[in-house]
Amino acid sequence: MFEYDEVMNNQRRAIYAERRRVLEGQDLKEQVIKYAERTMDDIADAYINPDLPPEEWELDKLVNKVKEFVYLLQDLEPDQLQDLSLSETKTFLHEQVRIAYDLKEGQVDSISPGLMRQAERFFILQQIDTLWREHLQRMDGLRESVGLRGYGQKDPLVEYKSEGYEIFLDMMVDIRRNVVYSLFQFQPQPQPVVQQTEVV
Repeated sequence: MFEYDEVMNNQRRAIYAERRRVLEGQDLKEQVIKYAERTMDDIADAYINPDLPPEEWELDKLVNKVKEFVYLLQDLEPDQLQDLSLSETKTFLHEQVRIAYDLKEGQVDSISPGLMRQAERFFILQQIDTLWREHLQRMDGLRESVGLRGYGQKDPLVEYKSEGYEIFLDMMVDIRRNVVYSLFQFQPQPQPVVQQTEVV
C-alpha cells in the first residue's frame, strides 16, 4: 500500500508547491500569462494538424475557441492565421493573449488599483482547491478500479501510477484553462462612493 500513498504524496507536493507560489504572490501575472499561452498552444494543437495541408486546418474553429476564452480578441479573424505555420500561429496567439491581458488588467485596475493581482490570487487558489478535491475523489475511484484489474494479469500499481499521472495532468490543464477563462470574464463593479456626512 505504501507505493500507492507515494503516488499521492508526489502529486500533493506538486500541487502544494503551486499553491505556495500563489500565496507568496510571486509574479502572479506572469504565471497567468503562462497559463494563457499554454491554453493557446492546446487550442492550436487541437485544430492544426501539421501532417495535413494548411487548407485543411480548422482555423475558423480555432479562432472561435480562442474567443470563447478571451472575448477581448473578438476582432481576431481566421485569415490572420492563413499563412502561418503551427509554431508561428502559437507565437501570434501568445502575443495576442498578452495584449488582451494587459487590456483586461487596465480595465480591472481602473475600478480599483491592484485589483487584478487580488483577482489572480483568488481565482488560482479557488481552482486549485476545487479541482484538487475532485482529483482526490477520482484517485480513490481509480485505486478501487485498478485493484480489480489485478485479476486480469495487469499490475494494479503500474496501472495506478500511469493513469493517476494522466488524471493529474488533466487536472493541471483544467486549472490553467479555468483560471484564464475566469480572469478574462471577471467584471468587477465600481463601488458607489459613500458621501461623508459632516457632524455638526
